[in-house]
Amino acid sequence: MRPVRNSDGVIVNAAKLRVSQVVGQRVSCPGCGAKDFARWPDGWDAHAAHKCAGLENETEVERKAEFKALLRALFRD
Repeated sequence: MRPVRNSDGVIVNAAKLRVSQVVGQRVSCPGCGAKDFARWPDGWDAHAAHKCAGLENETEVERKAEFKALLRALFRD
C-alpha cells in the first residue's frame, strides 16, 4: 500500500504502512487521527500517554505499550 496524504501533505493511512514509509514524515496519529505528528515518530510517547483517544488503557505506561503494540510496524526495533 502507498501513503495517502491529505491536502496539507499529512499521511492519513499510516496504520496500513511500514516504518520505512512514514519515518520522518508528517503523519496523522494512526491511533486516533486527532493529532498530526510533524515528524514521525517524534512525540508519539507523550501523545499516547496522555491524549490519544484510540487507546483503552489508563496508566501512562500501559497506554504507551498499547500504542506501540497496535502499531508495531511503524516503529524500528
